[in-house]
Amino acid sequence: MHRKQSRRRVLQGIGGVALGLPFLELFQSGRADAAPSSKPLRYVFAFGGSSLGMDGGQKVMPATEGNMADLITRGTQPLADLGVADVTSMVSGMKIPWGATIPSGGRYIGFHASSTCPLACGMRSGSDGDETLQGPTSDWIVANTIAEDTPNKVLTYRAQAAFYRGSNGTGGTRGLLSARMNGTTLEEVPPTSSPKVAFQSITTGFVPPDPNDAAAAQRLLARRKSVIDLVRGDTDRLIPRLGKADQIRLQRHFDELRALEMRLAAIQPPDSPACTLPGDPGEDDPIGGAVENGMQGTGNGYDSNDAYSNEEKRASVMVDLIAFAFACDLSRVANLMFTYSQCFLNMNPIYGYPTDLHEMSHYSMGGGDAGQNAVADGVAWHVKHWATLMKKLRDTEDADGSPMLDSTAMILCFEGGIGYDPEQDQEGSPHSTENMAVLIGGKAGGLHKSPGQHIIRQDQHPAKVINTAMKAVGVTQNLGEVTGTFDELFT
Repeated sequence: MHRKQSRRRVLQGIGGVALGLPFLELFQSGRADAAPSSKPLRYVFAFGGSSLGMDGGQKVMPATEGNMADLITRGTQPLADLGVADVTSMVSGMKIPWGATIPSGGRYIGFHASSTCPLACGMRSGSDGDETLQGPTSDWIVANTIAEDTPNKVLTYRAQAAFYRGSNGTGGTRGLLSARMNGTTLEEVPPTSSPKVAFQSITTGFVPPDPNDAAAAQRLLARRKSVIDLVRGDTDRLIPRLGKADQIRLQRHFDELRALEMRLAAIQPPDSPACTLPGDPGEDDPIGGAVENGMQGTGNGYDSNDAYSNEEKRASVMVDLIAFAFACDLSRVANLMFTYSQCFLNMNPIYGYPTDLHEMSHYSMGGGDAGQNAVADGVAWHVKHWATLMKKLRDTEDADGSPMLDSTAMILCFEGGIGYDPEQDQEGSPHSTENMAVLIGGKAGGLHKSPGQHIIRQDQHPAKVINTAMKAVGVTQNLGEVTGTFDELFT
């Protein structure tokens, strides 16, 4: 009788040591044994599953153009609080087009998650109901130019632990926002949403300069290498029983694990003074339960930890790990998905609103100033964590003594804007890709020679801002079907 093989069994080693298998580009060859000989370029793509307003209010996007520091709104207040408004610009008024026949760089008419494909890869979305990415995303395009020789070509993280509706899955199409080409095949790359797994993955093989810490790290490394041996033997017996596609996929994973084992033996302590190990986040907070439809705005289910898994801590850990990886040259590119599209994250533990992020834009807070303030606060939560990463990079010395932010370009975009909703034939709706805005930060490639600006580029495609950030780190190609850049951000 054959024993049923679970993924947990395949990946588990002696003594309860679990060997997680997030996307294995993590295990590509590369070195983390010294500070880079020249200052590397770095890139961050971040996303929040929120729209930007309601009732035509200007609580996120300023009404006029000008110096960003002079036009801080409720939604962008963290830029001022963290002192990075001068190296951040906002481009607003933009639009992702739509239609029954989907236009170039456009989306199908149904709103939720239809904007993520045009945003992330610049390609028109699939047919009605198809939320999959249709081309490689900017993180992988950039990584092919600036990160080929790093141990972790792209860090792919997500702060929101689960969808919080229906079966409350922790993956799903809406939880994916990164895709790469593997030969001629497009592969969507699942993010790591566990802070524990993210920490263990990025710190595997890292040897701290302190001798006592280094000894402990070497013991842990030896233990993990022994797990690789154990798991490999188990899977060698499993592989012949799998279908051909699964055989190829699993064999590739474990070939890369073997390559990891060989590389770990050659890793030496980094000598960059900024490269210091972050604190271990410990065990993950438990994943909160789903909240049923119809309870939004009622307080039912939102006065507890339903639809919440301590995303405040999860986002903070992901930010810390990206900053650590950049400082140690373990990675130069990150994709950070804060929240799912149509985000049902409980906002009560964060801001005291008895509802989720999605329903705040649907008048659950009563509309008017109260509703606009709630939406802006939801946006500001994403901006806070994104700006915290920018501040960390600004406060960290690069290889040449300059701030790391001087060689970094960062993007923060959102699922929707505010305007016409063709699905409901309604004006002033958050279910709209009119009046979208994208934040761009950093100083790579001459960005922000002058203080950050708010500029309005009516009906231009938001992926043009991403093209601009890619240009700042030396990438000359456009994102998918969207062409052009906003070169005024380099002045």
